[in-house]
Parts: sequence; C-alpha cells; structure tokens
Amino acid sequence: MKNYRFLAPIVLIALFVLGVYMIGSNNVKEETQYRQYLEDARAYAAQEIEIYALQNYQNAIDMQPSMELYMEVAEFYRDTLGNRNKAVQWGETLLAKYPKNPEPYEFQLDMYLQNKDYMAFFDLYDRMENRHVRSEAADAMYHSVEYVFYEQGEYDEISIFSSNLASIRRNETWGFCNSKGKKKINTLYTYVGTFNNGMAPVVDAEGEAYYIDNDGNKVMAVNVEDVQELGVMSMADIYTVFNGREWNYYNKSGELLMGGFLEGSTFANGLAAARTEEGWKIYDVNGNARTDMVYGDVVMDEKQMAYRNERLFVRMEDAYILIDGEGNRIGTETYEDAKVFYENTYAAVKKDGKWGFIDKDGNWFSEPIYEDARSFLNGFAAVQVDGLWGFINMEKELCIPCQFTQTKDFTANGTVPVQKNQTWSVLILYKENY
Repeated sequence: MKNYRFLAPIVLIALFVLGVYMIGSNNVKEETQYRQYLEDARAYAAQEIEIYALQNYQNAIDMQPSMELYMEVAEFYRDTLGNRNKAVQWGETLLAKYPKNPEPYEFQLDMYLQNKDYMAFFDLYDRMENRHVRSEAADAMYHSVEYVFYEQGEYDEISIFSSNLASIRRNETWGFCNSKGKKKINTLYTYVGTFNNGMAPVVDAEGEAYYIDNDGNKVMAVNVEDVQELGVMSMADIYTVFNGREWNYYNKSGELLMGGFLEGSTFANGLAAARTEEGWKIYDVNGNARTDMVYGDVVMDEKQMAYRNERLFVRMEDAYILIDGEGNRIGTETYEDAKVFYENTYAAVKKDGKWGFIDKDGNWFSEPIYEDARSFLNGFAAVQVDGLWGFINMEKELCIPCQFTQTKDFTANGTVPVQKNQTWSVLILYKENY
C-alpha cells in the first residue's frame, strides 16, 4: 500500500506532462495548418484565382480571425481583382467586427470615394465621429470632398429660398420648389412673392391676389381693391399692396395702417422703409417716422426687407452708409453699394469698385477684392470672379469654384439656387443631404 501511495503523484505528474505535450502538439499542428492556409491563399491570390484564394482565406479566418486578415481579403478584392463591390462587402464586414478601430473606416471611406458614393461616404464619416473614432487619413478624405455637390431641377427662374421653398418659373407661370429642387407647388400663378410668416403672396390666372401656405392652400384673402402687386407678409402681420398709383400698408384685418408711398419695404424687426416725393424714411409698425432723416435710397433684399441684424444701409448724398434702427451712423466708412445683412455675420459692400464684407459695427471681415458679392448666409457667401459666381466659406476660402452665371443664397440644409447656360437648378451639398 505504501508503494502505491508514492506512485500516485508520479502518475499524476506524468499525465499532466503528457497533456501539456498533446496540447502543445495540437497547437503546433493548428499553427502549421493556419500558416498553410494563409500561404495557399496568398499564392492563389497572386495568380488571381479567386475561388481558391477566398476558400483558403476563409479557412484561415475561421481558425484565427483578425482585423489584419479581413483587411487582406478586402485589399485582395480592391487591389488585385479590382472588384469594388466585393471590396465594399468585405469593408462592411470589417466595420461590423471592428467598429472601434480606424483602419476599417479608412478602407471603406476610400472605397466609397472610388465609387463616388458620396452619400455613403458622409453617412459613414458621421457614424465614425459619433463613435469617437479618430483618424487623420479619414479627416483628409473628408476635407477633399467636403464641398462636392450635385444639381437638381431645371427652371427658367428661381428666387431665394425662404421657409425651405423658392418660387420657380417655367415659361410664364410660377410655382414653388422645395430645398432639394423638387417642385412642391405647381406653376399656376402669374405672380408669386417670397414665403414669410408661413405664407406667400400670389396672383392666379384669374387675376385674384391672396396668400397661400406651404402646401399651396389659400389661407388669406386680400379684401383690397385694385391689387396689382402684393407684398410679403411680415412677422408683424403687415403687408403692402400696390394699386397702380401708390403703395399702402395693411394688417391682416384689411385695415389701412399707412400709405401713399411711391415705394415701400416689408416690415422686418419692427421697421420698414418707405419713399415719398421727399425721399426715404424709416417707419415703425404704428406708421410713425423713426427719425426726421430723409435718405436718397435704402438697400433692400429679395424679400424687400431693409432692417436686418439691427442695421440698414442708406444713401446720403452720393454714398451709402450703415445706420442702426434709430438712425445713428455706424462707423465712418462710405460705400458705393451694399447688400443687407441676412444674419449676425457679414454683409457685402462695394468700395473702390470691388466688393468685400463687413460686420455690423462696420469692421472689415474681408477686404474688397471681388467683382460682385452677396451677403453671408448659413456659412457661405456668393462671390463673382471673372464674370462667374462661386462661394466662399467663413474661413474666406473659395470652397466652390466660380462656375455659375448667377446664384442665390445657401439654405441651412446646404442647398442653393444656381444658374448655368440660362437654366436654373438647385445645388445640393452631399455632406448635408445624405
């Protein structure tokens, strides 16, 4: 019995050693098999024999899956076979299995660029950022196509966008398109104005003037005689009417607030500019002149608004100056021409024959170097160089080269009306519309 007690530990040790040996032997065999699969896969890949290359790659992956091995298969399809669809499929597998690593994103983003699938590119880049995965290579790819666009729609004329709708003309009638350039309201009208305060002025084929909502429904009748032109509805529920002799201001109830003007702007932020024989004055919503000052001209935008960003551009003698709502002059500069502020950024002004940009205090943001310009809106400003229009961004970079005969202003959705060869369409940035 005593001898058996001594033998038991020895047997256990022997069994342990044998087990370790067998495991090690199996590991060696598996590693050898893995290397053989990989060697065969690469040999077949070099010969472009897809079926056997893929079979051996898959066997190797089943034994020892790794990001590097998946990447090798994806690169085999991309670089050796030139099969972009299969490369994209393997890229998707890479992303699913290794979503925290930058390499799968870099591969797949590059594939989308090669395929010019910009919507998929920006969608993936956005997902990458949301997952807090960082990659300088991916950032560089993003910046290379940040302002890539496509165009949609063909129209004879397009206005600025407001409430994500722009008036469009085909032949002699008008309607509205949405911010993607697709027709939203049929071209049924002989005259249309810009949407504001949820409605737009129109005149139909029978000569009736009224306001419609953004679905084209009639929402407000105009009970005023001899309407020849109908102004934009202001946020103060005040609109203008031209009766063939003079411009008058009415509220929604049809009550005359003030009138007898030769011209009149839309109320904006509580102020409007209107012209009599004497000249232009600034009025509040009660019809009172804000100051006694009389101006030779007041700059308005395409909504016929003059008071934007708490500023107006008015002409005194032979030059334009910047003033606030009380008539106080801002700065000492004079300008040959100007465009109103759209927002609290920069307005386009003309000085010494060229256009540049200033802030609301009259400080130069960009010196006058352009043939023409429009004020900044939603991060972009249209500029003209050598007779053609393009866009600069807030870093003053010409991000969309000058190639258009006319342009309007960018929406917050990254779209803008542009004209080429007498035809208007809507330019759509992929990065904002995927």
